[in-house]
Amino acid sequence: MEFKTSISKIEDEDIIIRGIKLSKLIEKNSFTDTIFILLRNREPTKTESEIFSALLISIIDHGMGTTSSLATRFVMSSGNSLNTAVGAGVLALGDYHGGAIENAMNQLIKLNKEKIDIESYIKESIKNNGVIFGYGHKVYKEKDPRVIKIISLCNKLNFNSVYVNLAIEIEKKLEKIKGKKICLNIDGLIAAILLEMGFKADSGKGIFIIGRIAGLVAQALEEKEKEGHVRRVEEEDIKYTKE
Repeated sequence: MEFKTSISKIEDEDIIIRGIKLSKLIEKNSFTDTIFILLRNREPTKTESEIFSALLISIIDHGMGTTSSLATRFVMSSGNSLNTAVGAGVLALGDYHGGAIENAMNQLIKLNKEKIDIESYIKESIKNNGVIFGYGHKVYKEKDPRVIKIISLCNKLNFNSVYVNLAIEIEKKLEKIKGKKICLNIDGLIAAILLEMGFKADSGKGIFIIGRIAGLVAQALEEKEKEGHVRRVEEEDIKYTKE
């Protein structure tokens, strides 16, 4: 049985990652740069390095109330191991939590490749109860502070992107059509930036997992150290209904 990979291998004197000695990566590269190398099979530019690091920080944790955090905490509370609890959090990620980046990437690819009129696309989506991925937020109505900060960083570093411009244009058209601001959220911006850096859409959820897993470890450890055993929903918070 033969296996082939271009990711990594162990040699007598060193481990090789994408053709680069691991000892050299340890000496010269940051953790986020090495993630970039693993996924893109090339080293990031200095500009890409700064922005990619900011993207991962922006999704590192979004509070205890997210599906993945709750799953992690509930599983940890029942006496499971750290890896089981964090694994439960990762398994809780799906199209509605953690999947928006990939969906937004596919949306931007389609709009750009087929040169679709944005205003017509939005109107058609609204008419058919479709979703414009990467826009709107439960808390941030007018602007997503993470988006503002990362766009500012992109401008500072002269990171020009067809996809970021497209994402911003969609935001403007949405406001015009809906008559109210529906802000570009962090998922939509990450999608645009990743595409400009050459990432494929099916890596979107993977990027989210990488960024979020540190937060899930923190959630699991806090649950173990500071909370009681076996979380459960109180009966008074459960409404019994007849079918």
